Amino acid sequence: MKKILVTGSCGFIFSNFMRKVMREKTPYTFVSVDKVIAPYNLYNVGLNRDHAFYMGDIADEAFINNVFLLEKPDIVIHGAAESFVDASIQSAGPFIHSNVVGTQVMVDMALRHGVERFVYVSTDEVYGQLGKDEPSWTEETPINPRNPYSASKAAGELIVRAAGETHGLQYTITRCCNNYGPGQPPRNLVPRAIKSILADEPVPIHGSGKYIREWLYVDDHCTAILAILEKSPYNEIYNIGSGISCSNLDMVQKIGTCLNKTPKIEFMKDRLGQDFRYSVEFSKTQKLGWKIAHTFDAGIEKCVKWYVDNGWFLQSTGM
Repeated sequence: MKKILVTGSCGFIFSNFMRKVMREKTPYTFVSVDKVIAPYNLYNVGLNRDHAFYMGDIADEAFINNVFLLEKPDIVIHGAAESFVDASIQSAGPFIHSNVVGTQVMVDMALRHGVERFVYVSTDEVYGQLGKDEPSWTEETPINPRNPYSASKAAGELIVRAAGETHGLQYTITRCCNNYGPGQPPRNLVPRAIKSILADEPVPIHGSGKYIREWLYVDDHCTAILAILEKSPYNEIYNIGSGISCSNLDMVQKIGTCLNKTPKIEFMKDRLGQDFRYSVEFSKTQKLGWKIAHTFDAGIEKCVKWYVDNGWFLQSTGM
């Protein structure tokens, strides 16, 4: 049975991924690494006895080398990243440290220890922005990042691809649209809106709220990664999307409907370098046999219910 090393297992997306693969039958064993910025996921992921967990920084070469020596993974899924755009605008340093230096360390160790596949989990934000009527991005669209976060993820992609060209690293790069679902901290729009509406407080929204994002329920992202891992050839890029787009303001209104409340809106000063619209064309991934399992209505209702049932989460993670 092949062993997979997952980085970022206590973050939003990969805590969901780890819970999924540990409760469902998959033909792999797992080991994971996280420096635990989000301690609320440590208990149900990091301390789960069904897999080996290591707490540490992916940019620490000695630490990562020891993990590889001890665990001897066959495959790496590199999901660890600093990902909050607003924070990257305030200070890019942590994003360069984790997303660039950390990715270089992971690639170096993967090459040193001879892993058979390196999956780099990127973002659709590397493409830049779209106008209202422009066609969705394909995997061949040139990347054009417009903020420090997306620039650091694009740099990570280039590191991986360069290792493929120079050293023969067998890699896969995924670029996913905006995720929502259980365990996302309320600095992000969906849980922030849920928390504010439940408290009868205004939901803060950048600018006019007209910025358009494509939305995917996090569990569908997880199944896409598994499909790509199992069925895709090496050295390819895959967009992961839903075809479901709406403005930030419409998303907040949708959440209010699920909660049977009318949201109060507080428009904030616009974020620097704000991207107008994201949308990916993802038929390449669908050809692997993957499809979304959650409609927009079903996904939002399921997400809102989780936060209502787990009110402790919104209180423990702050804003």
